[in-house]
Amino acid sequence: MDKKILAIINPAAAGGKTAKIWPKKNKYVKKEFINFDEVYTKKSGEAVKFAQKAVEENYDYIMSVGGDGTVNEIINGMLLAEKKEIRTKLIIYPLGTGSDLSRTLNLPTNIDDFIELVKREKSKSIKVVAAEFFNYQQQKRKRYFINIADCGMGAVVAKKLNKSRKKLDGSLSYLVKIFQTLFNYRNKEIKVEADDKLLYQGKIKSVIIAHGNYFGGGIKIAPEADLFSDKLNLVLLKDFSKLGIILNLIKAYKGKHLSHSLVESYQVEKIKITTQERVELELDGESLGLCDASFEISRKEIEILV
Repeated sequence: MDKKILAIINPAAAGGKTAKIWPKKNKYVKKEFINFDEVYTKKSGEAVKFAQKAVEENYDYIMSVGGDGTVNEIINGMLLAEKKEIRTKLIIYPLGTGSDLSRTLNLPTNIDDFIELVKREKSKSIKVVAAEFFNYQQQKRKRYFINIADCGMGAVVAKKLNKSRKKLDGSLSYLVKIFQTLFNYRNKEIKVEADDKLLYQGKIKSVIIAHGNYFGGGIKIAPEADLFSDKLNLVLLKDFSKLGIILNLIKAYKGKHLSHSLVESYQVEKIKITTQERVELELDGESLGLCDASFEISRKEIEILV
């Protein structure tokens, strides 16, 4: 295969484990692909610049080596490129704490299977989700994501996890932070509108805006979501007690939680969330700011090898 590939590696992914794992894997990749380049990110935001440049330099593929946050930076960089049509495709090698997008796409972690996936060159087009929100300096921002956004407790969990050293494996890291957050978290007063209709107003634990099915290192929070759909799956975890969340979390790992009376699931195109309280927001596991926020399926698409 002589296609040009740029691997963007986030060595800090999975609490720094990616820096140790990838050198053992890339010797196999380099052996198979002759036009293979790689760059390592040193700080947050660098993958955006690397991806933008790779598209503008007409790379055939960008390979994301890291977690969902690395993928998020790369897709935002690709969409910033000054190109009328993006022909560069995305390859995901999941080495992050959660890597939940790869679960929905059923992507391989075994290096031999991964190489075969790349050689096969089969891709699917996925529409990204556009989010507008306020950063921590109260400046309005727009950013794209592809898997899941969360307003509420899930975003606080992600923020704590991103600040930690993530010594445990992905799902255990999330589980520990969920319990650490749960016992101090107070449900927020939030107004949720979708497709110009009021869906809910009151105390709520989390509002999940889902394009993919999983978050939190394997929790199937949005079993009705479809990455290839033109709809978003809006999941409301309403005024749960602490015990209620713990009991329902077991069901959520298998996607069996939607039958609970305090859970609502909708298929919508546009979502608007407003609040008078401080409510954290995360996109694809990245802690980026606060609500108020709005979300909608974009016309912009990314081709991903599957």
